[in-house]
Amino acid sequence: MTRKSLPFPKPMLFGHRGYSSLEPENTLLSFQLCVEKHIPGVELDVQLCRTGELVVVHDWNMQRVSKKDALVAELTFDELRSLDIGKGQQVPLLSELFESCGDKLYYDIELKVPGIHDGGLALKVWQTIKAYGLEKQCMVSSFNPVALRTFNKISKRALPSAIIFDESPQVPKIFQHGWGRHIAQCSYMKPPLDQLDEAFVRKFKQRKGYPILVWTVDNLEEGKRALDLGCDGLISNDPALFLTLLS
Repeated sequence: MTRKSLPFPKPMLFGHRGYSSLEPENTLLSFQLCVEKHIPGVELDVQLCRTGELVVVHDWNMQRVSKKDALVAELTFDELRSLDIGKGQQVPLLSELFESCGDKLYYDIELKVPGIHDGGLALKVWQTIKAYGLEKQCMVSSFNPVALRTFNKISKRALPSAIIFDESPQVPKIFQHGWGRHIAQCSYMKPPLDQLDEAFVRKFKQRKGYPILVWTVDNLEEGKRALDLGCDGLISNDPALFLTLLS
């Protein structure tokens, strides 16, 4: 299968949920700080709230970021907007992020889907990307290979896509080492830093032809090691650490 390459500058650099070491994660403040600090890209999470809007938020439950013990899927958009998620910030819409930062950033959009059916999320994400003319600025990724496959089908594989995985108990064992790529029919691999070694790069990049985008890298030496191994990009909570290294 031909891999859909990224039009982004390489090595790639993405702020994890924006510049989340300095500003509240997945907020306009966090994304705008990446623009100000000349970080080329941001990684972010999208899911659907109860009223169907595409909201940028990572956790299924708002407890950690807002102290409200409630699922995103059970809250209306107005209810989500009433929550302070740090420094007076509110949960943004994907469209608001695009309006705010436009083509000043590249976007790695993680699709948050808990099961087989995505409730229309893939279609709404694709429509929003097209509405803002940002097809050349975006890639999509997900832990859920079915969600990723759905997006690739709807978009006719117009964007690069990446399967995310790790060895946490929340990830089904069969998907913990990237097997979900077969379902997703993705073009990139997104391993966690602790699963990255020479054998991984040899297997997936050199033999199978998958570019590699590694997360979450917050140490300069670890970032250098990842790039020296052959990684195509880094996702970091403190991405400015790597600007000199990548240039």
